[in-house]
Amino acid sequence: MALGLKKNAKQTLAQIAPLVTVRETDKEVILEAEMAGLDKDSIKIELKGDELTIGGVRKNEDVPKGYTPLSRERCPFEYSRTFVLGNEVDKEKLSAQYNDGVLKITVPKSESNQPKKIPIKD
Repeated sequence: MALGLKKNAKQTLAQIAPLVTVRETDKEVILEAEMAGLDKDSIKIELKGDELTIGGVRKNEDVPKGYTPLSRERCPFEYSRTFVLGNEVDKEKLSAQYNDGVLKITVPKSESNQPKKIPIKD
């Protein structure tokens, strides 16, 4: 298994977490996390051993002077998700992009785990 979800002991039903799609090819694993409403500087990506953690923080919105909030559905929050990387990935070559509220992390598989064609000799 190239990637697995780590259950967070602190996780509760009320906690917000990014929705993540994970795709795999022969050469890489791609994680795409919905992180709408966050700017790039409020997103954290950390690799510690075999654990890849992504997280984000949305702070309270400033209310312009002279306005009184009538409703606040966009609450401040902080969340994270942790994935366990398998031995077949190259942890040194991870890359990340953030566009249109989606964080995309590319985790290449190591050369030794990529399929190799073996020619048949005459």
